[in-house]
Amino acid sequence: MTINWTPLADLVETHDRFLITTHVRPDGDALGSEVGMAGLLRQKGKDVRVVNASPTPPRYDFLDPDGSLFEHYGHAVHASDLADREVAIILDLSAWGQLAEMAEFLRAFPGRRVVIDHHVSQDDMGATFFKDTTAEATGILVQSAVNALRGTLTREVAIGLMTAIAMDTGWFRHPSTRPRTMRAVAELMEAGADVSAIYRDLFERNTVGRLRLMGRTLNGLKTEREGRIAWAGISLVDLKETGSIPPDSEDLVDYTVSLRGVEVGMLLIEQARGGVKVSLRSRNGLDCSRLAESLGGGGHKAAAGATVPGTMEEVEAKALAAVRQALDSAPIVAQP
Repeated sequence: MTINWTPLADLVETHDRFLITTHVRPDGDALGSEVGMAGLLRQKGKDVRVVNASPTPPRYDFLDPDGSLFEHYGHAVHASDLADREVAIILDLSAWGQLAEMAEFLRAFPGRRVVIDHHVSQDDMGATFFKDTTAEATGILVQSAVNALRGTLTREVAIGLMTAIAMDTGWFRHPSTRPRTMRAVAELMEAGADVSAIYRDLFERNTVGRLRLMGRTLNGLKTEREGRIAWAGISLVDLKETGSIPPDSEDLVDYTVSLRGVEVGMLLIEQARGGVKVSLRSRNGLDCSRLAESLGGGGHKAAAGATVPGTMEEVEAKALAAVRQALDSAPIVAQP
C-alpha cells in the first residue's frame, strides 16, 4: 500500500511544537520509529519532545546514548509540561489501551493527533491515520515519510529505523520480510546503520537477570494437544528471584514456537499493576490478532497480545480455552 504523506507534510509545514509517543512497554519498532520521526522533525526546525508512558528498556539505551531523547511521562514529565504541544504523533499503535497513563492526556489533547501504524486492530482515536497493515514495521512507514518529506537519513535516524525493522521482522526471518524490506535495509546501511553493531547492542549485552529469567521460563514450558500448543508463564516472584526486570521478558515468547510441531505459542507475564499480559505467536496460519481481540487485545496475524484482568491461573485458563477453541474451529496442519 502506498501512503499519501501530503497531510503530514502540511502539518509539519504549519506547526512548530510536536510531541511523539508510542505504546506502553516499548519495543524496538516503537523506539526506533520515534528516533526516526524525531530526527525528521528536527531537520525541519521543529521543537520535538519524545515522551512515553514506560521507561526505556536498558537494551535500547544505544538509541539514546546521552539520555536526552526519551522522556518518561508521570515521572520527569507531567501533563502541564506538554501544554504547549501543537501536534501529537502516535507511533506503532492504534488503540487507546496501549497508551497507559498517556491515554487520558491524549484523549483531552486540544491539538492535532496523528497515528502512524501497521497493526490490524484500531480504535477511533480522532486522529489522522497513516496506516499500512501490510508493512513489516512502523519503522518502514517512518522511513517512507522521511523520504517523502525530503528529509535526510542521517546515521542516527538510520540506526533507529534499522532497529525498528530488524526487531519487528525477527531479524529478517519472519514471513513479513520481503525484497522491499531488504531494499529499505540497504538504504539504511548506506546511510550509516551498522547491522552487526546494532545486533551486538541488542542481543549480546544480556544481564545475568535476563539469562536467569530465560532459564526459569524455559524450564517451566508446558505443552498440550500433542505439542500443538506451548506456553510458559512469568510471575512477579520470578522477576524478583532472578533479579530481572519486565523488559527482560521481551522475545522470550518466540521460544514457545521454536519447538517442532507447535502451532500456537503463548507467554503469560504477571503485571505489577494487576492482570496478566498474554503474548501470542502462531506458525500455522492461525490469526493471532483475532485470538488476541477475543481477550481484549490485538496485533498482527502471526503475533499479537492482550493484557487480561485476573490472576495468573485465571488468565492462563481463559487464554488456553481461547487457543483450544481457535485450533478446534480451524484446524490447520502444523508446518515442520
